[in-house]
Amino acid sequence: MKAIYLNFIILASFLFFHACTEDIDGCMDSSACNYNQEATEDDGSCQVPLDNPIEITYVEDFVSGSVDSLLVSHINVKNASCQDMTDLVVRKIFTHQNASAYFCFNGICFTSMTILSPNPMSLGSFEEDDYFKGYLTADVPGTYEVIYRFYVENSEPMQLTNVTITYEVN
Repeated sequence: MKAIYLNFIILASFLFFHACTEDIDGCMDSSACNYNQEATEDDGSCQVPLDNPIEITYVEDFVSGSVDSLLVSHINVKNASCQDMTDLVVRKIFTHQNASAYFCFNGICFTSMTILSPNPMSLGSFEEDDYFKGYLTADVPGTYEVIYRFYVENSEPMQLTNVTITYEVN
C-alpha cells in the first residue's frame, strides 16, 4: 500500500510541476536572426534573412497623370539581413528628353540632375524605410520608365535590387 501511495505522490508531483511550466513565446527557427533557443511556443516573429538583403516591401510601379503635373511613386525598402546595412544608395536610370525625373531618399530630395544619391542610408537588421519617393513631370504625353537601382556600396558580392516605375502621361 505504501508503494502505491508513494507512486501516487510522485506522479501527482510530476503532473503538478509539469502543468505549471510556462510556455515561452519566441522564434523557433534556428536560421532566423531572432532565434530563441529557449522558446517553447513559436509566436510567428521569425526574421529569416534573404539571399539578397535589399527587399522592396511596397512599390507603386505604375503611376498615371496629365502633362505638366507632378507624378509621384512610393517605394519602401527593407534590410532583410541579420547585420546592419550602412552603405545603401540609389542610382536613377532615366534618359528621356521630354520629361524630368527626380527622387527623395534618406530624408533629402535631389534635383533631376542627380544620378546617384550622395548620402548612403543606414538600416538596422530588418529595419524598413518608407521615405523614398520618385517624381516625374513631362511636357509631352507618353509612357516613361524610370529605373531605381538600390545597392550597397562596396559589398562583395554586389547586393542590388532594381525597381522600374512606369509613368503614363496623358
